[in-house]
Amino acid sequence: MTTETLTPRKTIDKGLFLIVLTLMLFGIVMVYSASNVIAEQKFGNSTHFLVNQFLRAMMGIVILMFAAKYDYHNYKRHTMMMLLIAGVLCAVVLTLGQLKGAARWLQVGGFGIQPSEIAKIALVFYVAGYMDSKGDRIRDFQNGLLPPLIMAGVFAVAIILQPNFSTAAVVMGMVILMLFIGGMDIKHLGMMAAVAIPVALLTVILSPYRRARLMAFLDPTADMQGSGYQIKQSLISFANGGLTGVGVGQGQQKLLFLPEPFTDFIYSIIGEEMGFIGAVLVLGLFIVFLFRAIKTARTAPDMYGFYLATGIIISIVVYALVNAGVAVGVFPTTGLPMPFISYGGTSLLFTCFLVGVLLNISSQTVSKDEAMKATAPEYAMRSRFTENFNVGGEIGEEEEYPTDTTPVPTKKAPAKKAVRTNIVGMDMS
Repeated sequence: MTTETLTPRKTIDKGLFLIVLTLMLFGIVMVYSASNVIAEQKFGNSTHFLVNQFLRAMMGIVILMFAAKYDYHNYKRHTMMMLLIAGVLCAVVLTLGQLKGAARWLQVGGFGIQPSEIAKIALVFYVAGYMDSKGDRIRDFQNGLLPPLIMAGVFAVAIILQPNFSTAAVVMGMVILMLFIGGMDIKHLGMMAAVAIPVALLTVILSPYRRARLMAFLDPTADMQGSGYQIKQSLISFANGGLTGVGVGQGQQKLLFLPEPFTDFIYSIIGEEMGFIGAVLVLGLFIVFLFRAIKTARTAPDMYGFYLATGIIISIVVYALVNAGVAVGVFPTTGLPMPFISYGGTSLLFTCFLVGVLLNISSQTVSKDEAMKATAPEYAMRSRFTENFNVGGEIGEEEEYPTDTTPVPTKKAPAKKAVRTNIVGMDMS
């Protein structure tokens, strides 16, 4: 009996790379537009933030290209080291926080490092490798699901103590979503929600500034010069922009009205200067990124590549959606940046690294049928995501897949039956 040989793509997804490059170039333009007045006032140089963003974007592209060349399978043996480094840095920044009142950044050689970003990346690699090794045992709560939840919980608590509740909540949600896609039992999701939601609400209520943000979200008009000021100014930006915007560089809200116009609320400046059309086009680019990345995930040559690509997709797209949601008042105010666009160092560089890993996976992708047949044996045993929601097909009908992990002949495992998850089952061709 002969088996089919997987034929890797060998080249990165150029469309995916082009989308990322477009977002980064657009970000450089918008950072300058949103920051030139503040930069002139603070530093006497209107291009201060522009130059920094440009240099970091160039560094990010270099990191991206190196990561795109490095085989993603090698990260498996470095996962524990990543977690250790992230843990040490979180401990150090907490120590500094105790000394200075609050600390989220570490200054190394004049460059700021945010340990929470490193923790996020480490957890993506850890959960991907863990699910790949556990297989169907992820449905067992104590021996399968509990260890990654404890690991994520430890980092979430450390991030909350910095304090940085919004990042901790997104990181925890990212891990849970990865586990859910990996096949965790739906009843366990309900159990976690029953515990996590009250704990999160209690954490918010017991903190005065978090409580103020929540109340401002629920009723922005209650304190328009205090806790509701940011969202009020953000909505004014979109109102000024209308359909087509006032023109790049012509916005008024960045003139010391809107706080953090080139970081947390850069999407508001986009809405003012480029209007509804520009704001939608930016989200459209992220949607195209999402679908290109999903195509990479569903044609990954193994389940580790699939899980890793899925985690990267979640970590980037969720940040973009939350940032945009905050700007339009859909979510409470957070400090999460818009990927590729907001001014920043750690976030931009590490996001470029994740994209590089995703591009490396894309260079090893195979055809849809080959990917499904190659992973059908282990997937048929391990994943219940499709079974829970009946998405894309049924598992375990008349034929049974063998338990070894070698590629399965076409006649034994028809491609249409090798369903991996709802994401893999989607037709993105």
